[in-house]
Amino acid sequence: MIQLKQVSKNFQRQQVLDRLDLRVKPGDRIALIGQNGAGKTTLIRSLLGQYEHQGTLRVFQKDPRIERVGVLQHVGFVPQHPPPLQMNVGELVTFADSLSEKPLAEKVFELCRELELDLREHSAKPFFKLSGGMKQKLLIALTLGREPELLIMDEPAANLDPSGRKAFFQQLSRFPKSTTMVLSSHRVDELLSLVNRVVEMDCGSIVLDERLNGGISRGRLMDCELTLHEVNDSIRKVLETWQFRNGSGPGRYQGEIAEEDRIRFISAISHFSHHIQELQLGKP
Repeated sequence: MIQLKQVSKNFQRQQVLDRLDLRVKPGDRIALIGQNGAGKTTLIRSLLGQYEHQGTLRVFQKDPRIERVGVLQHVGFVPQHPPPLQMNVGELVTFADSLSEKPLAEKVFELCRELELDLREHSAKPFFKLSGGMKQKLLIALTLGREPELLIMDEPAANLDPSGRKAFFQQLSRFPKSTTMVLSSHRVDELLSLVNRVVEMDCGSIVLDERLNGGISRGRLMDCELTLHEVNDSIRKVLETWQFRNGSGPGRYQGEIAEEDRIRFISAISHFSHHIQELQLGKP
């Protein structure tokens, strides 16, 4: 599905991609990781045909720079930074629906509801005036609603709140096993349950390409129960953000978190460790 042979890219005198060799088969789900400046976004933009480069790059056996329209018909892309679109929300959904080979608008509304974004409430607002999280949710819904064969996402969950992240990971887990994914992130921990392969980049090179054992857990949720010595407004607000509810006793809270978010959740509550009497986190 994707093949790179000795692909390089320079910006003026700086080499951003350094003779990359990579093969991606249908059904591969790749966590593309690396620090800022590693070359992840440049690689993604090359796959989308946005950059000229040296070497050979093929997506669906086509050159995405020369046959970009034919390639992008089968690709769904969510960028790290939403574009400054001038259309309002309703116009954007209608426009995307007109370009889709199958009805899209109803699916987009459904996916946005799962992400806790009410499109009808915001349909008249210009896209560029939405909050960062709302923009990301809409772009995710527009992309996932197309059910593309190849899904490329650059830091897709970075601007999402905890409930939006949980819904997003659930949506990804429903895609057919045949769907190929390239998910770029700084944090490999939040992708491990979604992928079967990790590709790490550094200084424009691929320094790790490893297949994972154990398979994909497909959007598993984890039960969590907290017992607090003391409840104050700060920890209550954090737990409300994660949609926790009062449990069966004083100071007890219960909720569910996406397996991909377990480290993020523990980090969020670590500031209140002296208030925590007991923490149980496990499979439902």
